[in-house]
Amino acid sequence: MRYVKLVLPVVFMFSAASLFAQSDRRAEVFVGYSNLQAEGVLDTSSVGGLLSSAFLNNRTNMHGFNTDASAFLTDSVALTGNFSFNENGRSANFLGTDSIKTDILYFMGGPMLLIGHSGRLQPFVRVLAGGAQTRFNVKTELPIIGNLTPSFSTNTTSFAAGAGGGLDWRVGDKLKVRVFQVDYVPVFLSNQSIGTLSGIGALNPLSLSSGRMDNVRFSAGIVF
Repeated sequence: MRYVKLVLPVVFMFSAASLFAQSDRRAEVFVGYSNLQAEGVLDTSSVGGLLSSAFLNNRTNMHGFNTDASAFLTDSVALTGNFSFNENGRSANFLGTDSIKTDILYFMGGPMLLIGHSGRLQPFVRVLAGGAQTRFNVKTELPIIGNLTPSFSTNTTSFAAGAGGGLDWRVGDKLKVRVFQVDYVPVFLSNQSIGTLSGIGALNPLSLSSGRMDNVRFSAGIVF
């Protein structure tokens, strides 16, 4: 239900945009590579903090893709829907194996303003709002003490926002290169109570406090 509540405003916004569109400019689609500088991903070189809530204070690189679809209300103003997916999987060895896999999926929408839309170089800025689904999967294997394997996983959908911009380079009538795009994309996590699985199959309670993940996303690709 929470996922539906986050998605419905974005769907409604783009449905309303089609009713009030005044521009003859065709819609544009961006597809490209994405690098997410994510706060809240465990640094697995710190083995001692593997299963503590302190891992939400760390940051790492996450690779993936980013896509936009923009419908123009005027030649310079558009409504943009954004979808991106980034993941990271790492492991460290210290008397065993420690691993974490993290996925972050964004789905947001909002207005975009093009600056100098008729030129070859086309800067733009935009603001976004919507949701982000964040999945953590953490596991520690300690073979020296009977293959003890404590682990936990969590999957949450939270409110997310975005603000940023970039630069497009028009190389043809229907093709542009997005030289760069930078978005500040915080995720607002709520309190979570989860169970960690011990090596003997017992569930141990663990509480993750609410907080804001101050993520930054870098992208580049093509617009057509």
